[in-house]
Amino acid sequence: MNTASTDHLARSRRNQFTSVRLNREVEFRDDAQWVAKTLIDSNTRLVPLWRSRSLLERNTEGTLSVYLSPAELTEPDRIQPPTLLGNDGKHQYFAASVTDSQKDAILAKLPNAEFADLRRASIDMAAKHAGILAYAKALHYWQYRHAFCGICGSPNLLRSAGHRMVCSNEECARESFPRIDPAIIVLVTHGDSCLLGRNAKWRPKHFSTLAGFVEPGESLEDAVVREVYEEVQVNLNDIRYVSSQPWPFPASAMCGFYAEAVDKNSGSSEEVDEARWFTVESLIQAVIADEVRLSPPVSIAFRLLADWFRNNGGGNLEELVRRQRQ
Repeated sequence: MNTASTDHLARSRRNQFTSVRLNREVEFRDDAQWVAKTLIDSNTRLVPLWRSRSLLERNTEGTLSVYLSPAELTEPDRIQPPTLLGNDGKHQYFAASVTDSQKDAILAKLPNAEFADLRRASIDMAAKHAGILAYAKALHYWQYRHAFCGICGSPNLLRSAGHRMVCSNEECARESFPRIDPAIIVLVTHGDSCLLGRNAKWRPKHFSTLAGFVEPGESLEDAVVREVYEEVQVNLNDIRYVSSQPWPFPASAMCGFYAEAVDKNSGSSEEVDEARWFTVESLIQAVIADEVRLSPPVSIAFRLLADWFRNNGGGNLEELVRRQRQ
């Protein structure tokens, strides 16, 4: 298999949601006066989130993120106060939870905007802003899901400008921090072919790379070997790390690999009900005939496949997929 000429860091930055070009300003998170002052600064930008949906606007140039000034959201949520994201050299960014009534007021003033699911809408978003919104969404989800202490059940209090939780029960005082669930995602190959699987819960015709969560006591490589065998009964003889991607749907960190199979023997499982080997040519034919539909270009699953496709003479897979969806 041909390898990309860039290093791991450069490859990861090509994945969607990785371009969070912010100084995260960790040193200011526990400075309550600085945070309070910055939150009312006219140069600050709020990233509004309503029911985990992002405020977006679509036009002929693609999908744009819509930020608010502090004056446009005068009563921040007191239970889930704004979370400091960082500074891009021009603006300070805070994630801000929005109530139903605030959502209605915002949309009344911004008739071309909507609160939409970031996963699909980010396909044609600028990388920087997709990264900021994904960062905000990930923290928002963690805060919402951990409102109560896992030890004593008392309400948690947000500290460190939204990056730390402390149990309100002084006898407990347990601290917790944002949780990320590591997962592996792997394109298995053998010679000039790659293996794609169809999850039993997916829409018809949808195929993708294999993936799974890392279990306690496992290395990433061990998880690749286990998941591939569990899902399609394929043995591997080589594994190569490629790149990573934050995936806040809801709270994963995806670690991407290529793996070479011992042979083309494969099976199915309760999770993957069909596995198929494709050459570049057979994949082209399957996509054109609408027999196979692939993951959206924002995912590392698509990036792994697209790089393999290009390196093996197939050209631009994204263009092929976009023609299929027109």
